Amino acid sequence: MSKDIALGAVLLAVVAAIPARAAEEAFAATTSPVGAETVAGPPDTARHLVSQAMACLRRAEDAPTPDVEMAAYREALDFARRAVAADERNPDAHFAVFASEGSIMLRTGASVNPINLMKVNRELDRALELNPHHADALAAKGGLYRQLPWILGGDLSKAEDCLTRAVALDPNAVTARIELAATYRDMGQPERGLPLVERALQIAQGQGRRRKTAEAQHLLEELRVKQ
Repeated sequence: MSKDIALGAVLLAVVAAIPARAAEEAFAATTSPVGAETVAGPPDTARHLVSQAMACLRRAEDAPTPDVEMAAYREALDFARRAVAADERNPDAHFAVFASEGSIMLRTGASVNPINLMKVNRELDRALELNPHHADALAAKGGLYRQLPWILGGDLSKAEDCLTRAVALDPNAVTARIELAATYRDMGQPERGLPLVERALQIAQGQGRRRKTAEAQHLLEELRVKQ
């Protein structure tokens, strides 16, 4: 796998790491115009902005066209950056910046190099620094460890550790289960991944997530062949 494809696969998985509850919280939050708040504010303001960023990211996941998808990612990044400005110690805000900025980088053709990797990793690492038990950040970190070449930090053992923790923390994790199953496949143990991807498929179908349903189905077929 080339470095570009590796990072691309990771970033495509990032948005899917966001749990369905984030979208539900966003619908419960009152809306505010983009750009309305640019100065630091109370934590409640940050949480409100994060919920809107998460809703944009989920909307992008199954967007009908590339233009709609990109617009949703850009809107998510705006909300996420404002959330960080309102409360720098909010781990969800940093994760939302990572997810939206990484996805934009992918779709605008950013090449894989140490500088870009540092850029997408900085917010992810800050999220985990603030909350080592952040399930979504652990899932994304595990995806990076699995899919990157070793020269850029890839490590299957670290991937397994992060993804196992993410699944334990979030009973409805979809991406973490898919990534963990793929990690076991890459370790030459596809049978360990079967129950994980079967459960991921069930959850994704229940949540109506078309892209993740297709990804889980594809991996399930592959693992069954490799047994």
